[in-house]
Amino acid sequence: MNNFRFTKIIAGVSPILAKETVLSKIINMVDAFRITLSKGFDDNNKKYIDTLMKLDNSKTVILETKGIDVRIKNIWNISVKKGEKWTAEYSEYAQEGNNKIYIDYAELWELSEGSILKCTQSNVSFKVLSTNEDTAEVEIVEVWKWEIIQYDRVLFDGQSSNIEEITDRDKKDILWWLEYWAHVLWISCCNSAAHVESFKEFLDSNNAKEMKIFAKIENDTWLKRLDEILEIADWIILVIDSLWLEGEKLVETIHHIKKEWKPVLVTTIQTEYSQPIDKTLWKQIQELWKEAIDWVMLETFLVEEEVFDTIEKTGELLNDCELKLNPRELKRFEKEWDFEVRDYIIYNAFRSAEELWVKTAICFTENWYTASRFSSLAPKIPVITFTQSKETYRYLSLVWGVKWYKISQSFNYENLKKIGKEMVRMIFKWNISLDDKIIILQADETISPDKNDMINGQELYNFKNI
Repeated sequence: MNNFRFTKIIAGVSPILAKETVLSKIINMVDAFRITLSKGFDDNNKKYIDTLMKLDNSKTVILETKGIDVRIKNIWNISVKKGEKWTAEYSEYAQEGNNKIYIDYAELWELSEGSILKCTQSNVSFKVLSTNEDTAEVEIVEVWKWEIIQYDRVLFDGQSSNIEEITDRDKKDILWWLEYWAHVLWISCCNSAAHVESFKEFLDSNNAKEMKIFAKIENDTWLKRLDEILEIADWIILVIDSLWLEGEKLVETIHHIKKEWKPVLVTTIQTEYSQPIDKTLWKQIQELWKEAIDWVMLETFLVEEEVFDTIEKTGELLNDCELKLNPRELKRFEKEWDFEVRDYIIYNAFRSAEELWVKTAICFTENWYTASRFSSLAPKIPVITFTQSKETYRYLSLVWGVKWYKISQSFNYENLKKIGKEMVRMIFKWNISLDDKIIILQADETISPDKNDMINGQELYNFKNI
């Protein structure tokens, strides 16, 4: 494969990455960009989007809501050592002192003895020993670089898990987002199906019903509700360093999500901002991305010199992993669906691709189902996909193995074959023989009247005969 990567890369946008001189070097290496609204939607966010769209308006921009955002409130980094005991104190405002760990969580007194709180950027964890009103006595149990970073984000099991309604702050941010630009919505601290539903209802009431929603699951309490969240969310994000997922349990969770034909992202254990690729991350990528994770998220860059090398190295690691993708046992879809005919077509297309050494698949989809369902089986071939829907187009930009293209409403089956053939040449850089096999796939229960020339099934061609 000369010009194709199965796993997509998402980069967090910061003032460093938003510089046009920096962004122009890496924009073709990144599939989507995430803007987090921990500080609200402001003019800087607009500038980030303007720069992205100026360089490439086909890129997908993801909005991450603030959600339940607990932060360290020390304005200086705090040096810590494993085994040290500290006092954590509630503070709504930034504090200059460094003899306590200040945190903006008003319910510290509710934390149970033995609770683990993790600073996500610093990779520092501390255990609660006892609590008293606005303070908690804690012990440092895990450190990486011997310090807690100022304003670091803190995650822990059970935090505000009963909050299921969309917050006023998130409503305000989303309205700004819809007015200025809207692609995909990412819900931080997603704790239940009701939580996702509150966002869907808000989007629907603001003429954004078709926007796709990512559900970010960040602690074990919320992970227990995975099945109900899967029913309603379009995507699942697992924050494994706060979920304590590893080994077989992590793989089983990934496979469970994939069986529901939902794309999945797993954040890396090493989550400190702007850290270069190291052996630990390399090992984790090897273990996880052979399971056909749809995309990898790179945290916000703070050091300009690290941007290009880190993204380039990540792409190289993913390419290497994809060449060693685990062989999978071929199984029919297990669940009974309303779309039984679609699934039968898609399953047989995947079986044909595996057994007949097909080079690539060309797909047409109106509502993303065909391409996403086919992708959930982790095919070892590119899925060149055409769609007329802008929402589907943005969705497909983040799905495993899919190369996506937006087409006009007048597009027909002959266009599909003709343009698809040219895209195959481009992806393989002409490294394809006339007798290589190509599948054309479109799976639907019914064909809409204006698409009556589209197939409902699969067709197998030699490349020269398309």
